[in-house]
Amino acid sequence: MAELQAFAPGIFPRSEALVQATRDLDRGRTTPEAVDEQVERDLAELVSAQQAAGLDLLADGMLRWQDHFRPLLEAAEGLETGALTRFLDTNTFFRAPKATTATPKLSAPLDARYVAPLPGLRLVTLPSPFALAHGTGIPPKVMAQSVLKPALEGLDAELVVLAEPFFAREAAAKLEDLADALEALAGGPKLALWLTFGDAKHALEQGAADLPVEGLGIDFYATHLEDLPKGFGKLLLAGVVDARSSVAEEPRELAAFAARLGEKGVDRIALVPNGDLQYVSQPLAHEKIARLGKAKTATTEAAA
Repeated sequence: MAELQAFAPGIFPRSEALVQATRDLDRGRTTPEAVDEQVERDLAELVSAQQAAGLDLLADGMLRWQDHFRPLLEAAEGLETGALTRFLDTNTFFRAPKATTATPKLSAPLDARYVAPLPGLRLVTLPSPFALAHGTGIPPKVMAQSVLKPALEGLDAELVVLAEPFFAREAAAKLEDLADALEALAGGPKLALWLTFGDAKHALEQGAADLPVEGLGIDFYATHLEDLPKGFGKLLLAGVVDARSSVAEEPRELAAFAARLGEKGVDRIALVPNGDLQYVSQPLAHEKIARLGKAKTATTEAAA
């Protein structure tokens, strides 16, 4: 029987109250302290939802992150926010990283605002070096060595999930560039590369299953199960919850898919969303987390 986990990396949706509080702060109608209090309430609700679902690793939901890059850009010398850019094929936008030097470096580690303390074993989500370097002209290995490696130092996490939304969508992307960058991050917490919102077939054909990471995340709404190579020996972050769908998944269907992965020879499976849950409402995101937990339970019971 495959070892089965469930957790939810990435950016979590903010409550309507937090969205309103942030808007009020921008307009001078509230105080930073009031926003901080609402962030803490959102975080407490998220932690409670994960604990109730029985998730194996807790996440803080990145509630203060505007996107996967902003806090790192603000803490780094030689990087800044660039043009407003559409994120993939969504109706959301982010400030793309922009380099002002060929040798950017992190000047200060991420503090508790961006890696909130949690009451249990946890994961942390950061951008992959390829994603952070995307469009900047800086090699991913340089971003890994000078920005991400210092960010990893001192992190108390069971797993650091490196979100990568671009690699699987770019035919010209070279796996060796990504591999070199990931190798530069070795020696710290365990790492998982999370290929979000895209078909991982091309990356898998290039040898993504052999990248120097503990785990590999695959969006199984865009990737066929048959494209998973035989002898997959890593922790598989199986993207089985659709982070952009307003429909809550059926736990037994997720459990059945996990069983198929086990039949294919995958020994370690973590049921996860296929990307950041920020694209659905907070109540629906809580429900999707609950369904992840139920799917894990259903799989375990079926195997008993």
